[in-house]
Amino acid sequence: MHELAAAQDVLNVALREAQAQGARRVRTIALRLGRLYAAERIESLFGMLAKGSIAEGARLEIEQVPGSGLQVDSLEVE
Repeated sequence: MHELAAAQDVLNVALREAQAQGARRVRTIALRLGRLYAAERIESLFGMLAKGSIAEGARLEIEQVPGSGLQVDSLEVE
């Protein structure tokens, strides 16, 4: 279930950064995701975890890369 932890990490980073920017909503999260993760599972879990937060409905733009890394590259907020 490492996808659950990864989805939670992405949400935590997004919420922390959005709050630091005074954002009302997170629209897009660009991330690099190691091929050892199931991208579809991350998207699904992220959607469930984000419900009720300012990241609800945010779109994940995932670039799959070799390995097991996970990195949030940027956020689009409003």
